[in-house]
Parts: sequence; structure tokens; C-alpha cells
Amino acid sequence: MGPLGIDDGMPRFRAHRADDELGHPAASAADRRAEELRTLCAEVARSATEPMGVYAFRPEQPEALLALSVEERVFEEAIGDTAAAVVADEFTPYDHASLLFCVLDHQRKVPAAMLRLILPSKTGLKTLNDVAAIWETPVEALFAGSGIDLDPNHTWDVATLAIGPEYRAAAFQGMVTMALCQTISMLGARLGFPWSVAVLHVPVLRMLQWKLQRPFNEFEGLEPRPYLDSPASLPAWLHLPEWHQRLSERDRVLHEMMTGGAGLEPAVRPPDWDRAAELAAEVSALADLRLHLR
Repeated sequence: MGPLGIDDGMPRFRAHRADDELGHPAASAADRRAEELRTLCAEVARSATEPMGVYAFRPEQPEALLALSVEERVFEEAIGDTAAAVVADEFTPYDHASLLFCVLDHQRKVPAAMLRLILPSKTGLKTLNDVAAIWETPVEALFAGSGIDLDPNHTWDVATLAIGPEYRAAAFQGMVTMALCQTISMLGARLGFPWSVAVLHVPVLRMLQWKLQRPFNEFEGLEPRPYLDSPASLPAWLHLPEWHQRLSERDRVLHEMMTGGAGLEPAVRPPDWDRAAELAAEVSALADLRLHLR
């Protein structure tokens, strides 16, 4: 998933002003964006001592640019210059109900990965809207065929899980993926969202199933289809109590990591769980307000 072309060096804004005074070319838009991201990262991370950390934002916050830049770059890597327009078309209708998480590399001061969760609202969940359109299957029939009694008011959408290419090496990818999955697990249990839905790139789905003791379940009768930047994706659902039970029986270390929030701290600072819960409540209130205004 998409890269962030950020180099390390002298702050670009200073270089930009000095060059202008001397009549030299101004810094490029990419340089200015890179500096803006570095500055935001430093402001958010502050005095963090862990190599990485997970932080929560609402899309309208200035700091959300850290997560949104990764999301856009994911699509840019796959579809090129139209990525910004695609991201706007696909996700802006859900911004009012979205909660963003970003994994920051504290040492390099760059965003490494991101997660977009979409909470229930009148707009619906993006995954379920897209499944009905792309897989041409009514959502109600889909869940009935899989024997699932879904609670729409306690289901959220794992709409984007994106990792920058420089963090996909084995040394980073497992840690970053664990941190984002821990976020889904911990907050889902805390906030009363036992159900999650997602459309996942098939290789990513297979990797998650293998590494994390099958957190997701596939819907009966659906075949992989092209979806956004993926040539082959599948809709899937997760039920936290079922997954947590499987973890308790098969992998006690992973169970503690996903239900107790422990195990990643030396390498990844977890989100401020209280603040993340507050933000989720704010997002839910905004979504509910929008519902009643329509």
C-alpha cells in the first residue's frame, strides 16, 4: 500500500524562504507537503520514546492529514494521479461517521500506516453499500445465507487498512498490522461494536487469517472481484467474541494482546484508549445528528 516520499534533512519551509530571497527556485509542493507532515508528526508524538505510536483523529482535525496522506498514497501507488479524486469520491460521503487511526514512526517523523473505521449512520457502511452494488447481492440475503444475525447499530466498517511500502518488510509489517488490529479489537470491545465488516484484498485477507487465528469469516457464495485498487477482493465479517474465544484456546499471548492491550508497548505506543473512546463518541453523535437532520 502507498508510499510517502519523505526524505530527512533541513526543514523545507526554511529552505524555501531562503531560496526565494536569493532568487533560487522555490521548494516543490511535494517538499512542502513532506515538511507539513513532519511538523504534524512532531507535534502529535511530542516526547514519545517508543519507536512508533498509534493516534486517533476525526477527519476534520488538522492532524488527520497524517492518516489521510497514507490513505491517498495507497491509491496513488495503484491507480496513479487520479488517486485524490478517487479517495474523495469514495470516502468523503463517510467522513462524518469516520474515525481515523495513524501509526507514526517517531524516529523518522513520518506516518507509516493508517486505519479508517466507519460507524453506523444514515449513509450506511461503505462495505455493505459496495457489496450490494459490486457483488449484486442484497445485504440481508447475504447475511441470512451465512447464518448471521447482524446488529446494524453495533457494527462498524474497517474501510481502509493501509501500510506504506517501506513498512511492509517483515520487521515492520507484522508489528504495524498487530497494532492496528489491536485497535479494532480493544475499541470494539470497549465501545460495544462486536461486529466488523470489510472488503479485503485477497492476499491481505489470507495473511490476516494465517497470522491472527482467523479473525475474519467469508460470506457464503461470494467470489473475489476487482474492488478499488485491488484486482481481487472479498467481503468479510468479524465477530469479536468468536475470535477472542478462538484466541484464548489457541494463542494465549495473542489473546492478551488483543483483549488486554498488552504486548506491543516496547515498540508501539498504543492509542490513548480514553481519548479514542471520546472521539468515537463524538463521531457517533455527529452521525446521529446528521441522521436526524435528513
